[in-house]
Amino acid sequence: MAIKTDRKRLIEKSNNSNNPNQNICAQAVAKALCVDTKVRYLHTITDCVRAARKSWNVRSRGAVAKNLTVGKARKKLEIHTNKSEHKIVAYIVRVPGHAILLGKDGSTLVDTDPRKRDCRKITHVYAVY
Repeated sequence: MAIKTDRKRLIEKSNNSNNPNQNICAQAVAKALCVDTKVRYLHTITDCVRAARKSWNVRSRGAVAKNLTVGKARKKLEIHTNKSEHKIVAYIVRVPGHAILLGKDGSTLVDTDPRKRDCRKITHVYAVY
């Protein structure tokens, strides 16, 4: 019962009036990965990762950039991409209340709330390959 209640709350507080089942930032990240139609809900980072896993391999890479700011993590992500045995194409990054898609070199691919100096703290990092 708690899951239904939480989902109802997420739908009520959705920032997407056209489709309250999907938040704007998670939807934009999913669209960039061509997986926005693979799942019904896109509210949380878990929803976003679940959608991405329908077409991509997605693995947590929290140790690479967790607790860093987005700006400071860019170089570390590029280094991780170069060292990785996998062909990483992007990183799904979560900062409090928001999802961002960064390129394999750390550049911003999708951010619905862009910043000139990005000092938002990263809470989750997922490599997409």
